[in-house]
Amino acid sequence: MTRQEKEVHLALSGRIVFEQDISVAQGALVISTLQSGPGADAPIPGPEPPALPPAPAGWAEREPREAPVIEEGRRQGQVESPRQALERSDAKTIPEKMTAFAAYLLHEEGREEFTQSDIRRLFQRSRERIPSHFSREFDKAVRAGWIHEGEEKGQCYVSESAKNVINEGFSSLRGRSARKRDGSAPSAGKSGRKKARTVPVPEVFAEFDNIPSAIDGVAPYHRVGLKRDKLLWALQLARNLGLPGLQSTEVAWLTDRLGDAIPTRDMNGHFKGLQRSGYANRSMVGNIMRITEAGEEYLRTL
Repeated sequence: MTRQEKEVHLALSGRIVFEQDISVAQGALVISTLQSGPGADAPIPGPEPPALPPAPAGWAEREPREAPVIEEGRRQGQVESPRQALERSDAKTIPEKMTAFAAYLLHEEGREEFTQSDIRRLFQRSRERIPSHFSREFDKAVRAGWIHEGEEKGQCYVSESAKNVINEGFSSLRGRSARKRDGSAPSAGKSGRKKARTVPVPEVFAEFDNIPSAIDGVAPYHRVGLKRDKLLWALQLARNLGLPGLQSTEVAWLTDRLGDAIPTRDMNGHFKGLQRSGYANRSMVGNIMRITEAGEEYLRTL
């Protein structure tokens, strides 16, 4: 403001005291306002008067914050760390913790497949002691049906039954295992040892006097590492025997006879891996599993 503009000194006293140099136009506006009286139309504003001191913080109306709503949604759905995944899932044993970490990789990091090294990394991030026999404990999670072996060697993925374990917890999975153990109790003798259960021969194999344990041009069954590849081996044997395909129960019987059974509870997970690779498919009639030509070529490379 120039010197010519500051020609009036305004001083107000009463309940408040106000003094400041203002321009002539601002002074005229103040006088006009005082003389107009209550109810009169406000005069046309001239140059903006000097700003009054800001009102105390308590006078301003505060708008509601949305942060608590965001935080609430985060608490209900999003898992912010591997440690929180353990706490939410109530994982107790090492295989359960490995499964919870696997579900964390799927939902929070978008990893559909992972390796044992990825699980080790999450043990370190959550400050959990890395198990001494890591591979042995990991295999327990695989045998429980919570983790499945993937398409490539070393790659794994979470099973459908354990995919939502972070939010649903392990109680249902533990209960399922307990019911299976209880169901086997009646077959136990007085000594507590479970009696050997005779598995009937599936109808598709009833006419065979002998089941071959080798396939020309293919590695022996016991040398095949992945359960997924063992399933493919069994489907190849079925084709060599002239069978159109196999059901899950028939594969379980056959692989048990070959020396390393694939449980029926894991069959669908292993088959999906083969199906994604184009190595196996299902027939429209009977929904039986069959090996494809690509699967035969892959099997010869093992």
